[in-house]
Amino acid sequence: MMSSTLKNTITQVHWQPLTKLLNPSGEKQQNLDGFDEEFIDIVDYIIRITHRIWEQKNVGLCYKYYSDICPVFTLGGYFECVEQVVQGTLKTIAAFPDRSLIGENVIWKEEDDNTYYSSHLITSIMTNTGNSDFGLATNKTGRVTTIADCVCFENRIIKEWLVRDNSFLIAQLGIDLIDAAIHFSKLVQNDTFNTWYSDEFDRVRKKEHRAPLGFSDKSWTVESFVQSWAQTIFNQKQFSTLTDFYHVAAAQQWPGGRKSTGLAQISGTIIQWLAQCPDAKMTIDHVAVVGFDGDTIDIALRWSVAGTYSPHIERLASLKGSQFFVLGCTHLRVQNQKIIKEVTVFDEISLYANMIRESGKSLPLLQEGA
Repeated sequence: MMSSTLKNTITQVHWQPLTKLLNPSGEKQQNLDGFDEEFIDIVDYIIRITHRIWEQKNVGLCYKYYSDICPVFTLGGYFECVEQVVQGTLKTIAAFPDRSLIGENVIWKEEDDNTYYSSHLITSIMTNTGNSDFGLATNKTGRVTTIADCVCFENRIIKEWLVRDNSFLIAQLGIDLIDAAIHFSKLVQNDTFNTWYSDEFDRVRKKEHRAPLGFSDKSWTVESFVQSWAQTIFNQKQFSTLTDFYHVAAAQQWPGGRKSTGLAQISGTIIQWLAQCPDAKMTIDHVAVVGFDGDTIDIALRWSVAGTYSPHIERLASLKGSQFFVLGCTHLRVQNQKIIKEVTVFDEISLYANMIRESGKSLPLLQEGA
């Protein structure tokens, strides 16, 4: 069976109360060379350091758990060192002082270079009592989904890719999506971000999108499955093939609070999103997989999409032809070779903000005082 080689005794976040996760009683399950002896495996490490930094507000622990030079890639900006990580953490907590971080899942992989890769799915509840990059404080409470993909080595995070469903958050805070993007576009990005953004766009645009990919029950592998998922659906736009990838009653969560159940709704969500970038190309940039239960596995994907913007929002009509680039992460739960649950996260605010900034155009705000 496909999950027979994925069974392990590594900490599983599901069904576990937080009190148990923060006080593991089991024996050490991984060597974790160079890590503090208290951590029994990489999942335990990720869950506990996240709790200490964010829930307990011990922001200074970033100096202990992040390397001095630690590139952090987001669609909204680039951090290069631990000092910037500390500053960014403080800035977020100042805007949302009661922010909680509920660990939903950690999908991990031990890499060939002795590093550990983790993909941490997080749900946060938080109240906007301070001004943020999206605008003035609203004093409203919202829920947001985040995925943090980290490379860990000898007790420190040495690289990170961070994606957050900010469009769903600001909708709950009463802030207009395009207003938030206009506000965010005024932030000046550093040269490293601009170079990364340009290079990544060019890399993805070179993707061969017509080459056929497929798999059969006998040749099924995680790698062939996810590459075919990206190539067939997102690159070739063959939406009738959803039956090859998704269970008929699959559940899907996408940014902006989009919820879909079943093939028709899932197809609609993807088609509507791709319609604003008809020539979109997708690359799968990292894959990790762990066993979940029986014949069910969890897959973490980090991916990129690049293409040309075809406005679906009248207020953004002047951005037609702009470079459209997305850094995204997806968690898939796959049972008997079909997706039964999908959580996809990317930052729609930063997506539009980057196009507004690159255009140099001044767009009007919809809401006064935003």
